[in-house]
Amino acid sequence: MRRSLAIFLAVTAIIVIFLVHSVYTLLTLLVEDGSADAIHSAEIPAPNSPLIDNMPQYIPKIIHQTYINDSVPEIWREPQRTCVDIHEDYEYKMWTDAKSRELIATEYPWFLNTFDNYSQPIQRADAIRYFVLAHFGGIYIDLDDV
Repeated sequence: MRRSLAIFLAVTAIIVIFLVHSVYTLLTLLVEDGSADAIHSAEIPAPNSPLIDNMPQYIPKIIHQTYINDSVPEIWREPQRTCVDIHEDYEYKMWTDAKSRELIATEYPWFLNTFDNYSQPIQRADAIRYFVLAHFGGIYIDLDDV
């Protein structure tokens, strides 16, 4: 009986050690103090504050949206126009399938074969978001989110 208990405890200990080792990085996050990286409310200027004009612009004022072609469905035209009107100081870029492929072919030719061989058009729409943001900066807004 004692030998089987010892084997059971040894196997259990090995499993527990393996599991703890496997999730060690996640466990360290439980005790990590992230306050050094936090943005405190005192560092955020109030809306329309003159301090905003003096702060560096990290994200370019460009709005990117995607659709198959330039003929955006009626249901999304008004929200699209509203988005552009609200952000009048932003550059607006609509990425059609043709423009998306042209950007990939010109700037990221190593990805063109993958881009062209996606089986679903939505996969190309999803991929182009990352490329335009990496290339131009700005923000991406879905047409149905505005």
